[in-house]
Amino acid sequence: MKIINWDEFLKTEPPQNSQKTSMTVGIFDGVHRGHQVLLKNVVSYNKDYLPSVVTFRQNQKNKNDSQKDIQTFEQKLSSLENMGIKAAIIADLTETFKRTSGIDFLKILLKHGNIGFFAVGSNFRCGYALDTDVNTIKTFFTERKIPVQIQKEVMEGSQPVSSSRIRKAITSGDIELAQLMLGKNLLKHS
Repeated sequence: MKIINWDEFLKTEPPQNSQKTSMTVGIFDGVHRGHQVLLKNVVSYNKDYLPSVVTFRQNQKNKNDSQKDIQTFEQKLSSLENMGIKAAIIADLTETFKRTSGIDFLKILLKHGNIGFFAVGSNFRCGYALDTDVNTIKTFFTERKIPVQIQKEVMEGSQPVSSSRIRKAITSGDIELAQLMLGKNLLKHS
């Protein structure tokens, strides 16, 4: 898998006839079953497209030590590669990055990413103060005639699979539930 740092990504402008990407964006902490469905859709969308993700070196949602990441950064990259992702654009959550509006972020992805297909989860939001929701994202890409998919939540029991729910299950000692949501054996992968 090719690793591209955000600053490097911003310097590239793909030639008009270069390979299109199928792209998604997310923290991907744990690469759980919900992420796996989304990533499979990105990988399988078009065999001629480059399956790509934009992800982050750090998890802004985990601001205190009591909420550790489910995987290390290296484990996350390995999981993404094992899912078939061929390029990972890595952003750092700098103050400048955090203050970028969602629409400006999408414009950057479009300009530098040669996007042919875009997919995110149904609860995805981006931009400063999370100003851009999936409806705005769908409109943004649809207006540019780029197929977009909003992936429904994957459920485990009566609740959606999420990284925060997995962290809570691990903290409370419910390893079986965490494993169900991750789709893997934690004891084998730890």
